[in-house]
Amino acid sequence: MTATAKAIPVPTELDRPYWEGASKHQFVLQRCVQCGLFSSQPRIICPKCHGSEFEWAKPSGRGVIHSYTIVNQTTSPGFNDELPYVVVHVQIEEEPTCYVTANLLVERSEYDKLDIDLPVIVDFEDRGEVTVPQFRLA
Repeated sequence: MTATAKAIPVPTELDRPYWEGASKHQFVLQRCVQCGLFSSQPRIICPKCHGSEFEWAKPSGRGVIHSYTIVNQTTSPGFNDELPYVVVHVQIEEEPTCYVTANLLVERSEYDKLDIDLPVIVDFEDRGEVTVPQFRLA
C-alpha cells in the first residue's frame, strides 16, 4: 500500500510550524525563549520556568530510544502491508525531558537488535501533501 493510503495528520494552528518544517524535511520543535526547554507538544506555558513566549527551533534530530513496541496488528488499513512495524519513544539529544513518539524505520531482520538507549536520527516520510517525521537507527 502506498504512503498516501496511510493516515494523514491534520495540522492545527498550534502545531502548524512542526508540519511546515517537516514538509521541508526539517525537524523543528517548540522551545521556550526564556529557559530553552524543548517540547514535543505545543504549549502555552513552559512547565519549567512558566514563561509564555516560544519559538520553533531545530534540534539536531538525534536521540536515543527511551522505549519501543513492535506493532503486530493495526486498525489502520494503510499500515497492514507494513506489519509488523516499530513505534519508538525517543528522548531527544538536546533535552532529557523531551520525548517524541514516531515510527522507527528498521528492517525486520534487525528487530532482535532493538534495545533501550540505542541512538537514532530523524528521517521523513512523504504522505501525499504531508511529510511525517520518523526515526531510524543512527
